[in-house]
Amino acid sequence: MSRTMTMISLLGAGLAFAASCATLALMGLGVPMLLAALVAAVAAGLVLHAILLAQVARPMAALQGRVDDGASSVAAMAARLSDVETRAASMRHDLRGVLSPALMVTDRLLNNPEPTVQRAGQAVIRSIERATAIIQASKPETAAPAPSTEPAGPAAG
Repeated sequence: MSRTMTMISLLGAGLAFAASCATLALMGLGVPMLLAALVAAVAAGLVLHAILLAQVARPMAALQGRVDDGASSVAAMAARLSDVETRAASMRHDLRGVLSPALMVTDRLLNNPEPTVQRAGQAVIRSIERATAIIQASKPETAAPAPSTEPAGPAAG
């Protein structure tokens, strides 16, 4: 920052000297002093403005490019997140569809008179309930509370 300020000060001093020389040269051509000083000052101001604009505009354009790149990457990430959420919702739906027939068949196992078959049916039901809890926990709106309730269910059953 101090280097930039030094450069601006040196540039201003050089332009002031150039404006003084230009004023004297114009006065030597017969131009009145006030008009010569005004022309030289405007010329020096325009040169200083152009140089500072170039010094500020280049970094600002680069920063704006970075901001634009960041905004486009954020938009791309948001689009990708939306795509992932859509696919996850589709997978949750498909998994529930696969688990439903298994749950229906376990009713037959539970109604069987043999105790070993009934225990097997209960084990299948617990597994399906755990899978359903995992599917439910994968939903974005229920992702936080589900882990605390999910482990308690299978351990109790």
